[in-house]
Amino acid sequence: MLVGHQNLTNLISGIFTISSVLYILYLWDVPSLLMGILAPLSAFGVVLLFALKDIWISNVFAGISLIGDKLIDIGTEVEIAGVRGKIAEMTLTVTKVKTKDGRLMIVPNRKFREDVITIKIQRR
Repeated sequence: MLVGHQNLTNLISGIFTISSVLYILYLWDVPSLLMGILAPLSAFGVVLLFALKDIWISNVFAGISLIGDKLIDIGTEVEIAGVRGKIAEMTLTVTKVKTKDGRLMIVPNRKFREDVITIKIQRR
């Protein structure tokens, strides 16, 4: 029974501490100072997001669709750009294909969705 009271005491103490800190920051006019800093940073973030759109974001969305695809999984034999191999690893941005001669081919996931890929389907 004492444990429940201690948790309640800790919760109330934490809320009081956070409220006190926020009130002191308000008195020192810190929110307007933070807005002066955060506004340019958010603008920089938007510019960076547009710059990374083609490089990273399209690969992530293609990676999500690849991971959800039932035909493509680790160990699946594929042919991409005339090279055959087995999928060794799949991440959100790239898929690693191990070729017959032992080389590791790193393919952006966007290429799996844009190019024609030949998949060898194994019968069960």
